[in-house]
Order: sequence, then C-alpha cells, then structure tokens
Amino acid sequence: MTEMGTQDAVLDEEEKRLQGKFLYAIVLSDRGREFGPIGLEGGRVYSIRYQDIAAVVSDHPVTEIKFLRKNLSPYHLTIRSVAEQCTTIPAKFGQVAADADRVRKLLQANYDEIKRELGRLQGKVEMGLKIFWTVENVYEYVVEKSRELKNLRARLLRNSASLTRQQQIDVGALTYDRLNEMRGEITEKVIRMLQDSTEEVEIKQLTEEKVVMLGSFLVSKDRRSDFDAAARKVADLLGEDYAIKVDGPWVPFSFARRIELFEILGEEDGAKEEKGEGVRGKAA
Repeated sequence: MTEMGTQDAVLDEEEKRLQGKFLYAIVLSDRGREFGPIGLEGGRVYSIRYQDIAAVVSDHPVTEIKFLRKNLSPYHLTIRSVAEQCTTIPAKFGQVAADADRVRKLLQANYDEIKRELGRLQGKVEMGLKIFWTVENVYEYVVEKSRELKNLRARLLRNSASLTRQQQIDVGALTYDRLNEMRGEITEKVIRMLQDSTEEVEIKQLTEEKVVMLGSFLVSKDRRSDFDAAARKVADLLGEDYAIKVDGPWVPFSFARRIELFEILGEEDGAKEEKGEGVRGKAA
C-alpha cells in the first residue's frame, strides 16, 4: 500500500471510531465479535468490549431513532441473533452513543451491575407453561364444582321457572369470582410443584376465558429434564378437565432487565458517566 493509501486507511478507521454507536444489547464476551450486516439500514453489527462484557452496536449518526417498523425490525432481529450466541441483555430501543470511546467508558463505569445481571442469566433458558380448561362451558363447570353456587342457583330456581336478569348478573359475578379463586389456587400449587427446578417465575395476565395460568419460568439448562418431569406431574394431578402446553426453551427475555446505558449523549450524560450512574434496568 502506498503512503497515501495508508493515510487514507488510518483516516477511515478514525472516522469509523468516531461515528455514533446505536446500542442493541450488552453481552457476556471476552473477545470481539462480528454479527454481520443485520443492523439498522443494513449496518454492520459488531461488539465494543470492556474486559469480559461488550456492547453490541452498529454505526449510526447521533440522532433520534424513530419507532418505525423499518427500525424496530432489525433491532429485534439483531437482539435475537446475538442471543443465540451469547448471554444477552437487550437494550432499550433508541440509544445512541457519541463514539466507541464513550461506549467503553460507560461499560467500565457500570461494569459491576452489568456483570451481575449477565451472571444471573448465564446458562439459563426461558420455559413457558400454559394451563387451560378443556370443558365446553367454563362457567357451568365452575358452578358444578362449587356447592355454594349450586345451592344458590337451585334456591333461586325453586322460586321461579327462570332467573331474573339481576339474578343472572349476581350469580355470574359470584361465578367469575370463584373462577379466579380456582385460577389462583391452581397457580400457587403449580409454582410449588415447579419451584425446585426453576430459578424465577413470571405469571402473565390472562386474556382468554379458558386459560387457567400462563407462566414463564427461568430454568438452568442442566435442569430442563427436571422441569419437564415436574410439568408432567402437574398434568397428572389436574386430570382430564385440564390441558397443559409447555413451550421453549427460549432466550430468557421475560427475565432480562433491559439496559438503559445511554441516551443520545450530551454534557449531562457525561456527568452521569463520571459518577457511574449511566445504567438503569427494567424488565423486558
């Protein structure tokens, strides 16, 4: 290479180093990594390392990143691709650092907290467990299983050939309360049965009438068989009126606290960096 060519290469490398860095994730890695041209606008995704942790980034101007599909799609794709290779904490969307040096300084300032979080997720997977009723009419099933509700309905019907509109509402409200009580009782029992094979559990809000429980479980990879065996015992205990669906293993995103390492950095962020206050965590 000529002297002029060498100077151009050095200048190109310096220009690249000083470009803004869009953050996708923080990973556990003791070496530099390349993930290919899968980032925003087809950008090359790579890691910027500090000791045994690294920020996964692509070059991007230091500007606001809008919540558009063309941006969100490569953001999510990159995180999932990275997580197949490394223990990963997803980053909050839209964070851009001024340059690679700023990224390293922030990793250094927040190293202990980031390392603890990565350690919590290392060697673990997420398993999903869904329990639902197989009966045709859930509310009729609940009434039949409750002596109190059966007696109430029978007493009301003795005085009339059919229930009034208000009586239907009252019985329906009591039935719904009992349905939720049954859900809670079963959920507590399932968690107890699975607790020896799981690290953490997250019970999700229900939106389907026939669903009894929808949970995500953080499981060590070497305890997968124990978890599966416990899930089978749950199915045997509940009986034929219930069905169980086990999903996974997945990357444990339900249990990862998204890293808010840096926003579009200015003078105020520089002050945070000096104090080691640049990182905040939030459940994914």
